[in-house]
Amino acid sequence: MHYPIGLLFDLLASSSALPWNITVHFKSFPEKDLLHCPSKDAIEAHFMSCMKEADALKHKSQVINEMQKKDHKQLWMGLQNDRFDQFWAINRKLMDYPAEENGFRYIPFRIYQTTTERPFIQKLFRPVAADGQLHTLGDLLKEVCPSAIDPED
Repeated sequence: MHYPIGLLFDLLASSSALPWNITVHFKSFPEKDLLHCPSKDAIEAHFMSCMKEADALKHKSQVINEMQKKDHKQLWMGLQNDRFDQFWAINRKLMDYPAEENGFRYIPFRIYQTTTERPFIQKLFRPVAADGQLHTLGDLLKEVCPSAIDPED
């Protein structure tokens, strides 16, 4: 299983100082230990796939589908080059929702776990309860991973 870098930090090096020194291998790397990535284009394609998946949950894919190719490229280049303003100019569209909708349809999330045979939990979670109350992170955890919540809280 290949985990996101932030999760690897939490699991393996959370006691070490930041920034965490990492080495990214694009060639001559151990095939048995790392998922082979054929090119930077493959990383970009994976990133855009994740963005499309999240937008499908939040906006029925309406926002990402209305964007032009140049917007997708600006989003990727802003992330790749650590240019927040460039990234946020496009990402803002993915984070907005009409006030009358009272939030996103669903909140995209994935909880990684090392204690079970399932490497992660991912399911649909509405940000607003049936009674109109906004859900919190605690509500999400109580629903999908109740063992992670202290019953005293």
